[in-house]
Amino acid sequence: MTRSPDSNDCRDCLAAMAHRLAQPMTALRGGIELGLMGKRSVADYRSLLEQSLQLADNMAQMIISLRDLGESGAPGGPPQYVCLEATATEVLAEMEGVAQSRELRLQLEVERAVKVRANPERLREALQSLLGWVIQNSAGGGVLAVGLSASGGEARVLLSPPRLDLQYLQIKVLEDITTPGLLFSHAAKNGALGWAINQRLLDGLGGKLEILTDGPDAGCVRVRFPLAPESAAL
Repeated sequence: MTRSPDSNDCRDCLAAMAHRLAQPMTALRGGIELGLMGKRSVADYRSLLEQSLQLADNMAQMIISLRDLGESGAPGGPPQYVCLEATATEVLAEMEGVAQSRELRLQLEVERAVKVRANPERLREALQSLLGWVIQNSAGGGVLAVGLSASGGEARVLLSPPRLDLQYLQIKVLEDITTPGLLFSHAAKNGALGWAINQRLLDGLGGKLEILTDGPDAGCVRVRFPLAPESAAL
């Protein structure tokens, strides 16, 4: 982000993120002050604590996003030929608890074993970040399927949540923005910072992130990677 040719974009980005972080902090302080004003019932205190916990979670998520934002453009280690199925299996196991807290059940569907050329650790981190974002933005419980397939010289990862709680236009406005500072500024203002971070992480691995809007997979999130030569020959 600091390498953006236009420092105004970076300032806009930081201002937008600071504003989003200040909102839950102000609400949390207000809730604590309200709880200290006079005597209240146990139910009232419990409600205030639940609201405070949710606000604290929101701030924690924003701080994690800031960390990911800083790391999204960092160079990774040397690439290797990586089996997508093994990486996806590891990621789903790590995220099972998070999914269960949102009443989601993760399911891996492998149409074909494929390999991609990427740094194994960065690939695992990128897929874990993306799956976490999809879980966070899923509306309602059910099965969240992660499908692996190959077509046209590409390896494809398809994440199919029951329903995404996100407006497509929030993502659409980011499609043609390539300058990092401007991208993150617009993303922060439009509530799509997590998407922009995942986009950058996957771009660095040669992947293409998109939300499908037509056909049977409309509303699903897809990542496309170039197939490793040995997989393309199968």
